[in-house]
Amino acid sequence: MSRRRRRLEDPRAAIEAKRRRPGLPAEPPRPDGSPAAVEAALGAVAALFPRRLFGDALPPLLLRHQLYSLVPDRTAVDRHLERLRAEGRLRLLHLGLGPDALGVVSARLYREKALAAVAGSPREPLVRRFLEVAVMARPELSYGERDMRDMGFGDSDVTQLVAVGLLTVRDVGSWWVAVPGVGRFVRALLRGRRALLSLFRRARLRQLPQGALGGGKTPPGAALGVPFLLHDLLGEGRLQSIPTPAGPLLRLAEP
Repeated sequence: MSRRRRRLEDPRAAIEAKRRRPGLPAEPPRPDGSPAAVEAALGAVAALFPRRLFGDALPPLLLRHQLYSLVPDRTAVDRHLERLRAEGRLRLLHLGLGPDALGVVSARLYREKALAAVAGSPREPLVRRFLEVAVMARPELSYGERDMRDMGFGDSDVTQLVAVGLLTVRDVGSWWVAVPGVGRFVRALLRGRRALLSLFRRARLRQLPQGALGGGKTPPGAALGVPFLLHDLLGEGRLQSIPTPAGPLLRLAEP
């Protein structure tokens, strides 16, 4: 069986593989919307996640809209991610960044990091049961009080799961599935967005050559890395990429 065939049959490899660090989004995307294109985008963005920044306590996290910067066919991206979620290979997460800003994470790595966070503690059996009965078996973004009862988790269990960061409060009697320690990632993302957007607001005509952002010192606050943040801002539509003979020109989108 060829290497290409194996990659298509095991999409987890795309998000978990150790790859050479890709460059800025100037690299030509594969906009055909095929499963291979989506999986290549998953691998490229996941490889940019700075694991050392979080002491390797978090699994590689990315945002769904970051993939849109590489595969413009958003419907194809969403459809393939939904397939991987239904198969239990990926987990989609609500990160509190807006209703459409969903996090994407390898289900296997999510489980590994969640167990590592409670290894040897009295809460480990509860976390292990929650991962198997709920997270790995039911791909919903959130669970209600009735869902938790049906899965065998009482009020005290929910309290402990919130304490370890596997659940966050969505509403009264409803909880989002979360990643322990994800707040650090969200704070770093928001700081990084502000840092890069500030550069564009100060630039002449509110635009910069993309190549000018690829080298030199990382702007203060952009600890997640300029390439990772550019995929975020381009995919969300806060920046626009304009092709020029000298390379892509990035322009701040009109408010």
